[in-house]
Amino acid sequence: MKNKYLICFLIFLLLAALFTFLRTPLAEGINTLLIAIGEGRTIRVDNTDMVKRPKKQQIKISGAGKIAQAAQLKILPEKITALPVNPLIATRKKNIPRKDLFIRKWIFLGPFDLSLITGKMDLKTTLLQECMNQDIDSVSLTMTPEGMSWKAAEILTKDGKFNLSEAFRKNRKAAAAWLMTEIEVDQEYPEALMLVGLQQYGRVFLNGREVFVSTTKTPVRADGSTVKVHLKKGTNRLLLKTASRNHGNWYFYLRFTTGTKVPLIASGK
Repeated sequence: MKNKYLICFLIFLLLAALFTFLRTPLAEGINTLLIAIGEGRTIRVDNTDMVKRPKKQQIKISGAGKIAQAAQLKILPEKITALPVNPLIATRKKNIPRKDLFIRKWIFLGPFDLSLITGKMDLKTTLLQECMNQDIDSVSLTMTPEGMSWKAAEILTKDGKFNLSEAFRKNRKAAAAWLMTEIEVDQEYPEALMLVGLQQYGRVFLNGREVFVSTTKTPVRADGSTVKVHLKKGTNRLLLKTASRNHGNWYFYLRFTTGTKVPLIASGK
């Protein structure tokens, strides 16, 4: 009888050792699979930088912004005089770093406190009609509401998410914001694809024309919606108007491909 207990105990120790040894590679494999399934990408992307984190590794962020360690956005203090430019190039190479797929450099203005304009209207009506309307004439680099100014930001996260909750840390109310940037391509893409995931309500304008509208029923994951757009050779201006009921869960993803789904990625200029 004692021999049986001893054998069972030894088997238990062996299984525990195997689990301890294999736990990390199994977890990484499952995480990578879930990421691929959850976001439904149709291209191969190198996600190893998202799941492999060396022990005791610290992320250090330097610069005038004095951002806290491991921040999601690098917010620059300079006065905004021009839009940031994101040069993009088409590439068929495999194992593209995920962060290079997304538009990372933006300027943003806000938050606009929605409680100040709701009046007797419900919040949904305010978001859809008063705040997130199609008017873009009032969006200006020089004319801003009193006490507000445009700020420049660059996404630091490797998953491509622009987290507005991070940009507006002190905000605790339903709010709205505007974001602008420019992308630059070396040729015309008349049937380019814009892949966007926009949390809550929002509208995307490309070169002054509305190309996408998001509501609470729109998928908010990366690549949640695909829109055919026309990218002209040279610079193309993007304007995003977004609003959210949930100040702690407010974000978007945005990237482009050619009409044949070849990624347009950051060129590194």
